Amino acid sequence: MSHIHMEIEQLSFSYEKKVPVLKDISFFAGERESIGVIGANGVGKSTLLKLLVGLHLDFEGSIRIEEIPLEKKTLGKIREKIGYVFQDADSQLFMPNVFEDAAFAPRNYGLPEEEVNRRVEMALRAVHIEHLREKPIYKLSGGEKKLASIAVILTMLPDIILMDEPSIALDPRNRRNLIAILNQFDHLKIIASHDLDFIWDTCERTILMADGGIVCDGRTEDILRDEKLLEEHGLELPLSIYRNNHAGYAENANI
Repeated sequence: MSHIHMEIEQLSFSYEKKVPVLKDISFFAGERESIGVIGANGVGKSTLLKLLVGLHLDFEGSIRIEEIPLEKKTLGKIREKIGYVFQDADSQLFMPNVFEDAAFAPRNYGLPEEEVNRRVEMALRAVHIEHLREKPIYKLSGGEKKLASIAVILTMLPDIILMDEPSIALDPRNRRNLIAILNQFDHLKIIASHDLDFIWDTCERTILMADGGIVCDGRTEDILRDEKLLEEHGLELPLSIYRNNHAGYAENANI
């Protein structure tokens, strides 16, 4: 077994004791896997990612990251291994400019300034925002903030990337850029998104959630082509698949 993996067993969580958000979640994620997490609003996708990075610790069940049990005393080690991109970039960016935000984590871990600079330049180059190096955060567009947030996590050279709705606020060009970046990432990534076309383009495996649990877990191609399954859980076919499926009908209608 590769050292890069996550193992979740019988995970349950409630913000309020009588209102369960996640119920008996179990799955294994290994190195080089690209996993999409989909489902209608309120099924627990974002909460699941927050639990995996230790933002809530009062859960039932177990989470193990590379054989390390997720608990308060292990958070430092675990967060060295996981990069988490928030849905709202403003929750992640808090320094005066892009460079300082990207440099914050490696500096906080005590890396030499030469190594900090090397990592920041690498991360900015990876998401093609070198030109934004000195730009104040408040002057960034929504898409630029998203790319800056990704650069922030890349500076820690994570084994695992978790992303919550990464395509929000991206224009088509930056969306394609992000897809290319994620497809080049060598290790494990888990992406929660309503953008099923984005999941189709970046994830080989998909977990469909409903009512706080896992409905099915399998190949993205199988799940995202299953129109009946998706509609039963408040979703629709990815637009690219819908167009292909209905191209024949459109041609016949024009005869």
